[in-house]
Amino acid sequence: MNIVLINPPHTAIGSRVPDDHLPPLGLLAIGGPLIDSGHDVRLVDAEFGPMPLATLVDEALRGDPDFILIGHSGSTSAHPTALRIAEMIKARAPHVIVIYGGVFPTYHWRDILGATDVFDFIVRGEGEATATALVEVIEMRQPVASVAGIAYRDDLGRPVATQPAMTIADLDAYRVGWELIDHRRYSYWGSKRAVVMQFSRGCPHLCNYCGQRGFWTRWRHRDPVKFAKEIAWLHREHGVELINLADENPTSSKKAWRAFLEP
Repeated sequence: MNIVLINPPHTAIGSRVPDDHLPPLGLLAIGGPLIDSGHDVRLVDAEFGPMPLATLVDEALRGDPDFILIGHSGSTSAHPTALRIAEMIKARAPHVIVIYGGVFPTYHWRDILGATDVFDFIVRGEGEATATALVEVIEMRQPVASVAGIAYRDDLGRPVATQPAMTIADLDAYRVGWELIDHRRYSYWGSKRAVVMQFSRGCPHLCNYCGQRGFWTRWRHRDPVKFAKEIAWLHREHGVELINLADENPTSSKKAWRAFLEP
């Protein structure tokens, strides 16, 4: 299938300092498994510029995609922009299936689907396995209700959700689609070539002011040696000089963190 990933231009806070920009890790994490499943995947990163929405939609629809996936790390404040992009896409190409993911749609899927019909599906929580499974069942014309971790409108137009998806136990089971970006375009803190990475997901604490525990469900970490090797590969093959960790609490396991740091 022909799939386009969209990183909307952020209209509020951003993941960049002047003249610098970090790659959208969440979308790259979805893109890797989709590529490995045999799909043609392309990223439109509208943070550059930022790209005008009309130009963004033109670029996204180039090549007549089957699916468009929209997501942003600044999920809540980016929602109005994501909504407008989906509206523009559906006005021009109503046949394209639009999938929406992120923290905000995970928590507010019922309100979103009840207010608009421009999002066909919402991926709730971690998306690597869920997005790949959803694309597969649609491609095979199988019931979407069999896919855990999604929300959509039923035949009567009512928002419904399937059971939550299983938490990904092995964070090394799905790779990041680094080939979707040109590393020369991404930099941070003094124009150093940079990427965003995750050693762990979630947090072991139960703070009532933070939604991370509810989104990730539990704390897990990557294999420390594999994580270190991936960083070395990014530096060696792509000249990456700076790693921005997207973890909530990467040092929760002193043993795992020490294994990552020590040679």
